[in-house]
Formats: sequence, structure tokens, C-alpha cells
Amino acid sequence: MGLVKATLACSLALVAVLSLFVPPAAAVNRSEGDYWLYEGEMDLGEITVSGSFRYEFEAKDSLVVGSETYDVDVLKVTGSMAGETDGSALIPGSVEMVFDGYTYEIEGGIASVREDMYAWGNITVGTGSLALVTRVEMQDVTTYSPPLLSGFADGETGTGDEWNETTNVTRTVTHWTNGTMDITSSDEDVETYSFSVAAAEETVTTDAGTFSCLKMTVTRDSRVSHVYWYSSDVSSWVKISTYSPLDDSAPYMTLELAEYEHSACSDTMIILIIGLGILVAVVVVVVVLLMMRKRGGILAGPPQQMPPPPPPPTV
Repeated sequence: MGLVKATLACSLALVAVLSLFVPPAAAVNRSEGDYWLYEGEMDLGEITVSGSFRYEFEAKDSLVVGSETYDVDVLKVTGSMAGETDGSALIPGSVEMVFDGYTYEIEGGIASVREDMYAWGNITVGTGSLALVTRVEMQDVTTYSPPLLSGFADGETGTGDEWNETTNVTRTVTHWTNGTMDITSSDEDVETYSFSVAAAEETVTTDAGTFSCLKMTVTRDSRVSHVYWYSSDVSSWVKISTYSPLDDSAPYMTLELAEYEHSACSDTMIILIIGLGILVAVVVVVVVLLMMRKRGGILAGPPQQMPPPPPPPTV
């Protein structure tokens, strides 16, 4: 009976030790050196372009949108895409685009506060001496108040969750053709989005690895606008499908994670290794004590009055 009680007490002690190393609902942590590289395709009708986008953590900052001030993570965005018509096109053509800009996420989360993107490139129609090349440039600055995706929290949002978000969207677009500004517009609108997380996690395999993901579908005006696959392992999206507001039967753009570096993953591994080391040490001590008790060692005598255990460390 004494051995049973001792075993039960040791088991409870092990549970207490393990509970210290259960990771909490952690915030999304960005730090120097973090980056996420995506490969993607975009359907432009007669031309399908492909390329890559790189998101890299640059700094922490504060940003004023309307009357609110937000602490943000600043991510530098660079990318390029290119493509040409296939042999069946009546008039051959090609597109080359380069992207450069920033996205501002709420610090500790993935909600978007501001997007500032600049793109330029060449659109070529025809070949040889008859080719017509048009230089295009565009800048798009968009802010969201409150931040878009505020309802998503890594470690808290789970399968089957649903919610709505209403945000004030301010968008300024400027367009140049062959060096001449031909369009500039600013508008402000209140937009409502519905978010729905699939009932079960999905396994997604990309060039960056295989991940267990939350699949989240975003709809606006009863049409699908985006589908995201999120993984806590990388604290970002593993896959993104974007749909046209006029046709949500198939995505016109898809991005998949090809490569990443995220220091928070390394920190988590260090914590798990330390926790495992402590667990192993506890198990060894328990086994030794039980063996000594069974063999009538120093613990076989009458129980000694022991001092109370120290309080648990503050987490």
C-alpha cells in the first residue's frame, strides 16, 4: 500500500512539473532575421504569371490610423512575377512586374493595420519590331481601422470558430503609364467580412515542409475573397488563395510557403528541451527512491517531518 501511495504521489508530482512547460496561448512573435518566402501564380486571363514574394521582419513601430495608435510589426515585402502567352494566342504578349513595399501587422498578432505597396513593370504586346511595350507603375496604400483579422489569435482561435469583423477601409491608388500619372483616387468605405475556420485541421505540404493548419475562409458580400491555411509552427500563412469579387469559383492567385526562418520556433524548442531534461531528472529520482524504499534503505524507517515545499516559480 505504501508503494502505491508513493507511486501516486510521484505521478502527481510529474503532472505538476509537466504543467509548467505546457506552452501558453502565445502571441505571434516577430524578431530580427525572420522571413517568409512564398512562390505563387496569378491568372491574368490570357497570361498566367508566376514568381515569388518575400516578407521579412524589419522593425517594431507605432502607427496612427484615424484616432487610434497601434503598436505594429513592420514587414518589408519584395517580389517579382513574370509570364507570357502560350502558342495558341492570336497576339503574343508578356508581363514582367516587380513589387516593393511594407505591411504593418498589429504587434503580437497577424491583423493588418496598413499595406503600402508599389509595383512597376512592362507589358509587351506583339514580337520583334512590331512589339508595343508599355511601362506601368502603381502605388496602393490601404489602412484598416480596426485592424483586419483582429478576431484571430494564435493559440486561441480553433477549428469550427466563426466571427464577423467590420472595419473602416481607406485606400489611395495612384497609377502611371509610361511615366505619366493617369489615375489617382482615394476612397473610404466600411467593409464587413465573415470568417469561418474549418471543422478540422488540414495537412498542407509545400516546399517548406508539411504543416498541420487551420483553414480559414473569408467571405465578403456572400462571396469568398480569401482562403488561408495558418500554421503556429511558422506563425504565418502556409498557403493563401485569393478570389476575384466577380467570380469565386476558382482562385485567381495562389501563394505557397517555400522557405522561412522564424526564431520563435527555436525558442520553443529550447523550452521543450529544458522541460524534457527536468522531466527525465525527476523520473530518475523517483525510480531511485522507490528502489531504495523497496529494499529497506534509508526511507524504510518511520516518516520524517519534512519542511514544506517551496512555492512554484512564477511563470
